[in-house]
Amino acid sequence: MIAFLRASKAGVPVLLALGFLTVMVLAAALGPALGLADPYRIDAANLLASPSWQHWLGTDELGRDLLARAVYGARVSLSVAAAAVILAGVLGVAVGVGVAFLGRRAEAAAIRVVDVFVSLPEIFVALVVLAFIGGNLPTLVGTIGILYAPQFARVSWGVARGIRAREHVLAASSLGAGSGWIIWHEVLPNMRSIIAVQASFTFSFAMLLEAGLSFLGLGVRPPVPSWGQMVGSLKDYLFTNPWPVLVPALALFFTVLAVNVLGDWLQDALNPELQR
Repeated sequence: MIAFLRASKAGVPVLLALGFLTVMVLAAALGPALGLADPYRIDAANLLASPSWQHWLGTDELGRDLLARAVYGARVSLSVAAAAVILAGVLGVAVGVGVAFLGRRAEAAAIRVVDVFVSLPEIFVALVVLAFIGGNLPTLVGTIGILYAPQFARVSWGVARGIRAREHVLAASSLGAGSGWIIWHEVLPNMRSIIAVQASFTFSFAMLLEAGLSFLGLGVRPPVPSWGQMVGSLKDYLFTNPWPVLVPALALFFTVLAVNVLGDWLQDALNPELQR
């Protein structure tokens, strides 16, 4: 990893983004071992308390420790986004690569269907789906993953179609290599880089979508904390006591910013490989 950073001439913004995300992931993973306060413990004597030695970031409207809830919220927000991206990637790559090996007419029709799904506004579709079937973590992950799968399908279709037209792949096909062999040995190994770039950007979109849905009460449900859910529960205090709202909002903002910085850097670093 260090060698790759040096070879790609990663600048200060990239190193800062990588360091920030490393801290966030470690804090989320090691939350119970950090000796934080109980994120669910209500303290009626310390409602919306300012930062202190007892509560380093203060408390929320129910007296719960903001630092603990922000750390546990990071675990939920990052896990939901990661699981949704994995689901979207698996579904999207499978569909995109499969479409690339259909006949010409079937391929054209299938990719038009994919384009229709890509054009749909994710937030509105998710609102309708979750309003009808209800919101819980598996449903939330499934909804977000399925909504972003068409983007992976579109990207992987384009890559697979280009690889399929290469001379050595055409030669292998003429010698009897089946579609399964070509996909496994030629297509999938050569699309890892572009799928990694797509995944990095989709991760930030998934985080924002989860936050928006949780803010509206259709995503992560109380008392389980996520950054979007925390902002939603504290929004009434934005003008009278903004600090508790800013804690999860800034955590979300800087995490999405860091992921986008890494995504841009990854795209530039892998660009020669993607153009091959």
